[in-house]
Amino acid sequence: MILEKDPYYNPQWIVSSAPVSEPVTVEELKLFARIDGDDENTLLESFITSARRLTEDYLNRALIEQTITLKMDLWPCEVIELPRPPLISITAVETLDESNVATVYASSNYYLDTVSEPGLLILKNGVTSPQNTVRYHGGYQIRYNAGYGDAAADVPTAIIDCIKQWATAMYENRAVGSEPPVEIQPILSLFKVHYI
Repeated sequence: MILEKDPYYNPQWIVSSAPVSEPVTVEELKLFARIDGDDENTLLESFITSARRLTEDYLNRALIEQTITLKMDLWPCEVIELPRPPLISITAVETLDESNVATVYASSNYYLDTVSEPGLLILKNGVTSPQNTVRYHGGYQIRYNAGYGDAAADVPTAIIDCIKQWATAMYENRAVGSEPPVEIQPILSLFKVHYI
């Protein structure tokens, strides 16, 4: 039986290790946008990174493999949704004391569902959930890896094409907007993760 989540468990997450590469190279963007010369390579790099991050925010998913740290005030139930799919693996489930000293919760107590979106951490039948009586705020931590893979080739081509278009729009307008260009929204919507 899955327990109903406590509305006060207050999950917060951050990207604690960013991707080591971007899904689009400067040369690929220059070819796509018909940009000659190398004078603005640094600017193009920044637009690629911005377009990738904004695409991830819009889709509610990770693209290139990255590490995410999720913190909670309490352990809510037997099944935990992990933001930013696709879920690859869990690095650690930990409780933290007030000095941020971590105690690892045994990985033998849970398993993963990497097919569901968002991915799930599921406690095994009969195990006791992590317990923390020494810290009441942010005392539970899950560190995990998410993304399609560690290379651009792992990311769906349609998403990469959208990132190129969004980065090109940034270059042409010299502006970064929080919403994708209208023409790529129907494509991106096919990959968007919706939370209940």
